Amino acid sequence: MKRYLLIILISFPCISIYGQYSETIATARPGAANGAGTVGKGILQFQAGLQFDNVKDIRDSSNWSTDNISENLVVRFGIRERFEVSAVINHINSTEYISESAGSILRKGFNTSLIRARTKINENMAFQVGIETKLRGKDYQINYIAPRFRVMYNTKLGENASLTTNLGAFWNGNDNKPRGFYVFSYSLALTNKISLIAESYGDFIRTGINNFFDIGLGYNVNKDMLIDLNAGWGENYPYKSHFVTAGVSYRIITRFRPEEKK
Repeated sequence: MKRYLLIILISFPCISIYGQYSETIATARPGAANGAGTVGKGILQFQAGLQFDNVKDIRDSSNWSTDNISENLVVRFGIRERFEVSAVINHINSTEYISESAGSILRKGFNTSLIRARTKINENMAFQVGIETKLRGKDYQINYIAPRFRVMYNTKLGENASLTTNLGAFWNGNDNKPRGFYVFSYSLALTNKISLIAESYGDFIRTGINNFFDIGLGYNVNKDMLIDLNAGWGENYPYKSHFVTAGVSYRIITRFRPEEKK
């Protein structure tokens, strides 16, 4: 734990630099990528979503599949202009179909309770570290608190497009074996209110890699509110999966935000 706290302190900027706060809300939705930005000092931001997904075993000899309905909430708060903290919770209702003879298993509860800190290194790069806690439902308990980290990088591709790259690793809380992950996210502003994203992402260990793809749309209702719709799929033998998710993001300027200098 001390090692990860030290990383945060080293990365923490020595001075607060105005200009991080965006005129239009910037959020990780839709999609899997996190942009290399922070919300800005004194900004409280909520990102909520509802997801439906299915995973099935595509081998001829198997009837196994699972259907999930998940509710996700991310709460972010800017401590400094380039430093923020956040919390992530995810509640899931899962139905696992074993076989015609064995029937199904129902599980529900919180399967994610994550606390994070993010610092912006420069205008295009940010670093985030998090800890997955043991505050979970009984069906999703882990043996240890599980660290994770993520490096985020933004690249402009002309006036209306950009590429966001995420690289990192996480532990599952049940063993000491880390798993790496990547995200490549292409974003295109179709209008001043509508944006399109297309992503390739996955996770990997020494013995193999899982790849997934998604496409999403975001609509800025106003400068402080975004609604989104996203769908994705993956085929990583012997499993095939797909999902659809919708969400809303909203930010509040609290009294802790300093007045902008004229």
